[in-house]
Amino acid sequence: MPTDPIHIALVGAGGIGRAHRNAWSKVPGAQIVAVVDVDADRAQTMAADLGAESFTAAAAMLAAVKPDAVDVCTPPAMHQAPVEAALAASAHVICEKPLADTPTHAFAICEAAAASGKLLMTAFCHRFHPPVARLKELIDAGTLGRIGMFRNRFAGPFKGIEDVWFSNPDIAGGGCLMDTSVHSVDLFRFLVGEVKRAQGAGVLLNEKLRPGVEDTAAMLLESKSGAIGVIEASWTLQGGVNVIEVYGTEGVAEVHYWDGFPSRYKTATMDAWEPLPEEGDRFVGEVTHFAQAIRGEAPLLVTGHDGLRAVEVIYEAYATFAW
Repeated sequence: MPTDPIHIALVGAGGIGRAHRNAWSKVPGAQIVAVVDVDADRAQTMAADLGAESFTAAAAMLAAVKPDAVDVCTPPAMHQAPVEAALAASAHVICEKPLADTPTHAFAICEAAAASGKLLMTAFCHRFHPPVARLKELIDAGTLGRIGMFRNRFAGPFKGIEDVWFSNPDIAGGGCLMDTSVHSVDLFRFLVGEVKRAQGAGVLLNEKLRPGVEDTAAMLLESKSGAIGVIEASWTLQGGVNVIEVYGTEGVAEVHYWDGFPSRYKTATMDAWEPLPEEGDRFVGEVTHFAQAIRGEAPLLVTGHDGLRAVEVIYEAYATFAW
């Protein structure tokens, strides 16, 4: 039985846009029909590779192409306008994290989605990382017992950070917490539960960055169920172990990234650690799920509200910083 085609417009042809382009190529029936970027040459180059049309503005693209869905991969401060325009044009939207640069802008995006009746997915790709997806199943099945502690560390040198928009809070909405730990907050909510309160601390180690932008930070979370979360992030410190750890009354699990250690879990009744699956690409899983939701084959696993909550929690942590 043929798969219903989905015509995608990609807004933003930078690094994450290229990752999404590659992922969409693995989804049966999905076709990128338009590429938008303020850099006309960059848009034209990607569009030519795809046999798509190129544009320098989302509004012009929406008037000409009428896509089924729009994939927004611009910097955070440039999310709201194309997302709201796409929703108003009756297109479904997947938006790169963070959903917006501020909670106010993220809330407005969610309101626009609700009014449109179209799908809005925040691109939290780590939910679709195979060992994380399996860990979620173990937690939901009660295999690890009651979850009491979560720890996540995503850190490592970001060379040239001072020369790109990630370190400009007017564009990014913050520093390393907004860039990196917005994923961590979503993972905490996904695996452990809703956040009750958050505290944070940040420092600036890279003297090339402007004052007031944290390049190294930590957060302490408490869930409504009474679990504790510890989150660590840095653009400057050496990477070391990058890991998600979950501790329950009956078992423990750890998911590793980029550090050479295996992802695994163990319960109180097991004699040895069991591996968690590693095969599969989280970006492919992410856009495949979005396509399934568009086709009505699956409920949307991650929503605009999830994106809003992650930004709200980051800003709650920022409010406790003592520079």
